[in-house]
Amino acid sequence: MDIVSAKVAADKAMEYVRELAPEAKCIALEGIELSSNKDVGEVIVGYALASDIPQMALVAANVDMRSRRTHKRLFIDAETLELRKMEPYEIAA
Repeated sequence: MDIVSAKVAADKAMEYVRELAPEAKCIALEGIELSSNKDVGEVIVGYALASDIPQMALVAANVDMRSRRTHKRLFIDAETLELRKMEPYEIAA
């Protein structure tokens, strides 16, 4: 996966998150990797839920904001850019 196709896969993954989780806000790319057989891009996307944003603002000084974000691992077909799988992803503390 070259830089252009990695960017396209990342953009597509964030688009899938916006479509499948409309309550997701502040969506950000957290990581991307090509599978060993080079047919799937594994993209990690993080976001805050709209309902959590006011609470996050109130406790921002006292809480690690990463713990308030949701993360998903998306598997994007490298050729068709179709979503193959989406699953929860835990960021190590």
